[in-house]
Amino acid sequence: MKRYWKLILLVSFIVLVIGAFYIQTSTATSRLPEFVFETVSGDEKEIEKLTLEASFIQEGIGDSFQLNADGTTYWGEYTYFERMLGVNQSPKMERLQKDYRGFMRGKSMTPYHFYEDENLLVYVNLTWDTMNGYQPNDFELDIGILDKVSKEETSFQAPIPVNKNSMIYSMDVEGIHIIDGQLKVISRNYSYDKQSEKDITAYQVYLVDIAAETIQSEAIITAKEDEVSSNQYREIRIVDNKWEDIQQPMEQVVFGEELIEESVIDEWESTYETIDRELFHYNLVTGEKEQIKLPKGISNNAFPYTANDEMIYFTEDVEGKLEITSFNMENGKIEAKQTIAIPEVTDELGYMYKIYGEKVYVVPASKLPKQDLSLYIIHLRTGDTLYEGKITMKNPKKQDIDYDLDIHSIELDE
Repeated sequence: MKRYWKLILLVSFIVLVIGAFYIQTSTATSRLPEFVFETVSGDEKEIEKLTLEASFIQEGIGDSFQLNADGTTYWGEYTYFERMLGVNQSPKMERLQKDYRGFMRGKSMTPYHFYEDENLLVYVNLTWDTMNGYQPNDFELDIGILDKVSKEETSFQAPIPVNKNSMIYSMDVEGIHIIDGQLKVISRNYSYDKQSEKDITAYQVYLVDIAAETIQSEAIITAKEDEVSSNQYREIRIVDNKWEDIQQPMEQVVFGEELIEESVIDEWESTYETIDRELFHYNLVTGEKEQIKLPKGISNNAFPYTANDEMIYFTEDVEGKLEITSFNMENGKIEAKQTIAIPEVTDELGYMYKIYGEKVYVVPASKLPKQDLSLYIIHLRTGDTLYEGKITMKNPKKQDIDYDLDIHSIELDE
C-alpha cells in the first residue's frame, strides 16, 4: 500500500481540482442570462442554420457565447475536455469533427484549411522548420485527403519547390481546389528576390501530384511593378472571405489589385485611399489570366468582399449605410445594388455582415443602452427583407436593465 500512496494522492488532487472547476463554472454560468432570436417579420427558417458568436457582460460578470435558433450556449458550459477539443468552433467545423472524427484528429480547426465537395474532404496546412534559419527548403505542405465514398484516407507532407533566384521567408495557404481530379493549392508567398534584391509578395499556384506526393509550380501572380509615388503602394489579394469558410468548388479565382495612397494627417494618424483598382480572374482549368472590366457604377471605395464563379459582391459604407453591389462577371453588368440602413447603428458601433449565396446577414456589432440588437436577412438581387428579428434577453430578472452585448462573427452551416 505504501508503494501507491503518492499515486492515490495525485489522483485525489486531480479529482478535486476538476470537481472544483466544474462547480465554479456551473455556478458562474447559472448567473448568466439566455438570449434568443425574437422574430419581428419573415420566415423563421432563415435563421435555422445561423449562429452568432457574441459576448455578454454586466457589472463585471459575463462570458462568450454562441446564439442560434436553439438558444444560448456559453463558453463556460462546455466541459474541460470539450474545450481542449475545440467544440466551440464554427458550426461547420463542429460538423466536420462530428462526421469525420478520425480524419479530423490532429488537424488545425481553421475553416479555410479545408476544401469540401460531395465526394472529397481535403485538408492543406503549412509546416516549416526554423531550425535552419528559414532556408528555402524549410516549407512543406501538410496534406490530407478523405474520399467520403470509399472512406479511404491519404496523407503526406511535400516540400515546396525551391527557386534558386528567391528565398521564401513566409507563406499563407489561401486557396484549395480540386480541378479535374487534380489538387491545386494557392499560397501567398513573401520572398526575397536575389536578383533585384527586393522583397516580393506574390500568389503562387501549386499543382500537387497526389500519387507521387510531390508539388510543382504552375503559375505566379504578382502586382504590377511600375513606379509609384513615395506615399503610394500596390496591394494584391484574393477576393474571398476565406477566413470564415470551408472552401467550396470553383473554377476561377478572382484577384484584386489596388493602388493605395497614404495621406499623413499628423505624426499619429494617416488615412489610406484606393485611387485605382483592377480585378482579374485566374482560370484554374486553363491557367489563363483575364482582366475584369468594371462599370462606372462601382466606385474605387467599394470593397470587393467576396466572389464566386459568376458574381462579385462589393460592399461600401455610404453615410452610415451598408451598400452592396452585385456585379455579374459573365455579362459585365451590375445586377443589383442594395442599400441597407439599420436605425440603431452609429458610426461608433458599426455593424457585422456576411454575404452567403444571394443573401446578406446584417446585425449591429454592439448594442446601444436600453436597446435590443436587430437582425436583418436580405435578398441581394430583389432587396426583399427575408427576415427581421431582435436579439433579446429571455425572461430578464428585472426590466430595463442595461448590459454590454457584442457580436464577433456571423456563422452559417450548409
